[in-house]
Amino acid sequence: MKRRILFYLPVLGYGGVERVTQHLAQGLASQYDIIITGQGAEPDHLLAQTPLPPNVTLLPAPARRSAMQHRAIPAQALRLIGIIRRHRPHLLVSAWPRVHLTVGLAYRLLPSPQRPRWVLTEHNEIQGYLGKGWRAALKARLLQRWTHQADAHVAVSQKVAQLSGAIYPKARFRVIYNPAITPELERKAQEPITHPWFQGQTPVVLSVGRLEAMKDFPTLLQAFRLVLSQVPEARLVILGDGVLRRELEVLADKLGLQDKIWMPGFDPNPYRYMARATVFALSSAYGEASPMVLSEAMYLGKPVVLTRFATASEFVDPEQNGLLVEVGNPEALAQSLVRVLQDPALQRRLGIQARAKAQARFSVEQAVRNYALLFEELLEGA
Repeated sequence: MKRRILFYLPVLGYGGVERVTQHLAQGLASQYDIIITGQGAEPDHLLAQTPLPPNVTLLPAPARRSAMQHRAIPAQALRLIGIIRRHRPHLLVSAWPRVHLTVGLAYRLLPSPQRPRWVLTEHNEIQGYLGKGWRAALKARLLQRWTHQADAHVAVSQKVAQLSGAIYPKARFRVIYNPAITPELERKAQEPITHPWFQGQTPVVLSVGRLEAMKDFPTLLQAFRLVLSQVPEARLVILGDGVLRRELEVLADKLGLQDKIWMPGFDPNPYRYMARATVFALSSAYGEASPMVLSEAMYLGKPVVLTRFATASEFVDPEQNGLLVEVGNPEALAQSLVRVLQDPALQRRLGIQARAKAQARFSVEQAVRNYALLFEELLEGA
């Protein structure tokens, strides 16, 4: 009988953590029975649309947004206790600090024999979660007090491990890079697109991500208005959805970008757009750790232009496999985008080297091996 692994996520939605979990579940299902749930769920979320192996169980999660707030942690802990008692996982993998706090509270309430081994994973720079002031101090204190029962700690980059070490001082983080490169990625990249901007020679700047504050899409919109002054035929495509959609649409109208930008929402196959775009842009202000979309765009041979968020230099070597600009600087972002758009030789050179780096670091097979090794170490010691 296979041992059971419970992946406990902040939300069943459309983001990078969900795709990491999808890839790991598909790769680990030959060795373990997999259970996945979240503290909340969005309509028609990614995992609900994804073919999963028969021994991967996707549990329903609350749809109301209030369930994904800190005040809901006590109720979420009771729900988690029920899941643990009903499904009896041997090991629990948590993602996101609010989720860690929930697990920590649940473990305080559960008798020791009922607690699965606990792998705490950090997918973002933790300072973005903590914020500033007394709330940041309170969150940090709670994390230190409530997560000490974790059996192992995983960070998705060296920088994330370094930053998280200040919050979890006794933890020894193991770095496992996000699994982004799958065998089917290139097949999906070849699927057709009907949108006219992808049919000919239109230079397209592509960005992919949730429409939320950490992605700083306003800076990208402002930068793109500057790009148009030098490359008027360029177009901008942003794939993703989120709470800031209306705000971004208003800003795009204000900047006069109505017919120069396309925001179609979430698409389960962004790879076909990546493969045909001219350049991939990531304008994030904070919170990024190991952006899946960045790894995927690099693997598909796209030149990438991104801001210097905390972990950016760990993934892009400036002038070798991408270009880095300062956070929140639309002029600098526009200048680098124009440089790539106007230089086909630079596009090819950056794209070739970006693909080579992504192949070496972000394969699903490598991540699955690393997680399976960690799981076996913990389960053998149970």
